[in-house]
Amino acid sequence: MATIRIDGKDLEFDEKLTILEAAKRLKIKIPTLCFHEDLCIAGVCRICLVEVTGHSILHAACAYPITEPIEILTNTPRVRRARRHMVDLLLSEHVGECYSCWRNNNCELQNLAWEYGVRSYKFGHVNEPRSEVDRSAFSVSREMDKCVLCRRCIRTCIDLQEVGVLEAVGRGHDTKIGTFMDKPLGNVVCINCGQCINRCPTGALRARAPGDDVGNAIDDPEKHVIIQTAPSPRAGMGECFELEPGTPVTQKLNTALK
Repeated sequence: MATIRIDGKDLEFDEKLTILEAAKRLKIKIPTLCFHEDLCIAGVCRICLVEVTGHSILHAACAYPITEPIEILTNTPRVRRARRHMVDLLLSEHVGECYSCWRNNNCELQNLAWEYGVRSYKFGHVNEPRSEVDRSAFSVSREMDKCVLCRRCIRTCIDLQEVGVLEAVGRGHDTKIGTFMDKPLGNVVCINCGQCINRCPTGALRARAPGDDVGNAIDDPEKHVIIQTAPSPRAGMGECFELEPGTPVTQKLNTALK
């Protein structure tokens, strides 16, 4: 049994915990970016920095295992300033504007920028694209100019899906998330499962939207267009219209599409 103190609150526990896990038990919020509940620890973004009493450096809460009684401070001026600098540095490498991004108002980096009062680009900002958008895969589109190197996609592809299409390539400032021999995603063994999209915190990964292709097919008088819906939309769509969960709307869906 060990006891630690976080922001003046004591916690007793008898199993292995990180500072982040302990803080969650005390309902103390520590911001994260590379961390994800489904994935192994990476500790690369440094957004979750905290102050440990008696230590001269700040520590990443997600990757710091508690092995002795310690006192932790999560909201000191030093901690807030360090987190703000980390967000500023991430934004300095982030190409594009939020208002034109498909993840606008649903982006973890954007939320952190608002939370820490980022209203200007302290370390500069890149406006010109540095890489082309990879639309070679059937269902996944990659825009690496918006990547924050959190490695969530890598851990998802390797640890959860056991495919291993993505990996961090290069070192330091030249690091990027790439494929084997930097080939387009459509030319490697990607299974187009889309799980990397579910865990990407920014707009770097997205599902390819076939809306234009569908519209062109519908407008083409030489084509007879048919539809095929997966099982889940036949029931899930009903919830959008305040029907009871699980209510089948197959006929209504077909009529609306006609």
